[in-house]
Amino acid sequence: MTDYFDEHAPDADPMEQELQNLRRLRVLAALNGLEVDLDAPSASKAAIEKLPVHVITKDEQVECPICKMEGEEGESYKVLPCKHEFHDACVKIWLSKTNSCPMCRFELETDDPEYEELRRYRAEERQRQERVDQLLDSMFT
Repeated sequence: MTDYFDEHAPDADPMEQELQNLRRLRVLAALNGLEVDLDAPSASKAAIEKLPVHVITKDEQVECPICKMEGEEGESYKVLPCKHEFHDACVKIWLSKTNSCPMCRFELETDDPEYEELRRYRAEERQRQERVDQLLDSMFT
């Protein structure tokens, strides 16, 4: 006997269904306070393009943490919101694989609406915890 969803679900690509299931698992795990390390989606192209550029001057010594090469005068580095700097090409390759800074794991926005919902939930949860901590500190100091 088939179940209701097998009978009434539209024919969909099995890989797409599996991706949807993984996204739902990620959201459910976060809602229950669990950390599930599923691959994060890549950063959105708009977020990458909006990153400010820092051009190296002759007096500066900057090393790209991704390729470990010293920056030369006139070379451009992308600056992430967390203030870490990387070669333009290096960070574009990195952010095409994942949405987080390789140094501190600061997350940039993605094009995945479900992942963005999860990020918003995590941020709200951190803010709530900070407010609780501040309240407790004010009560006992």
